[in-house]
Amino acid sequence: MQNFGQNVQRTSILQELSNGNAELGEAVALVLNNMVVQSGITNPNAEPFDVVQNSWRKLASKPDKTAEEIKELDATFKEEVKFLAESYLLFMAKETKNLTGKLDYAQYEAYMLKYRFGRYDVMNKPEYLKEVKIQIRNAFDKLSKHGEKTGDDLIDKDDMAAYIYALSTKARRDDSGNFMGFEIDGVITPELYALCDNQLLAAEDNLFSVKLRVAYNTLNNKL
Repeated sequence: MQNFGQNVQRTSILQELSNGNAELGEAVALVLNNMVVQSGITNPNAEPFDVVQNSWRKLASKPDKTAEEIKELDATFKEEVKFLAESYLLFMAKETKNLTGKLDYAQYEAYMLKYRFGRYDVMNKPEYLKEVKIQIRNAFDKLSKHGEKTGDDLIDKDDMAAYIYALSTKARRDDSGNFMGFEIDGVITPELYALCDNQLLAAEDNLFSVKLRVAYNTLNNKL
């Protein structure tokens, strides 16, 4: 008798996102969705979101940090980002009836239509809905491939961690405005989120694509 699936590795939402907190994930979703009134336009009543604890910020502001303290800051920041990302993805998975903890395009689209674009009543606006679905596909492609050209067409906890990390960093520029890389800020402001969100929904490879690539490689020690 054949033993079907004996050697197939299975994942479940309980295994894949075992460290996540769905209630926290819902809070993250609500805060982020409230930051924009539409693509690229900030909600004037929105509040910034702190990714890190006060203790992290206090240590980060300390002058002449030791090598161990710098290492601690890096490790703690990554832990916070991964916890938030797993919690956010857990909430998304539960909302879309996903059982694996890895969202496919149909599930991501359903989530975005409800939570990101639901306020616009897009389901009753066919022409706008068509445009919105193109934007959602652009966002999915960027996230599932963490800014690269190829990927597995699934958004997993590593992809989501790269997203939260990218949102938590800002571009560093010199006095002449020249790009000098990224720096960890640890705060997602409405202004920064609106900019990142607009770039995420765009088709072209852009600054946020770069931030996703850097974030993914940093979190997975590939730099």
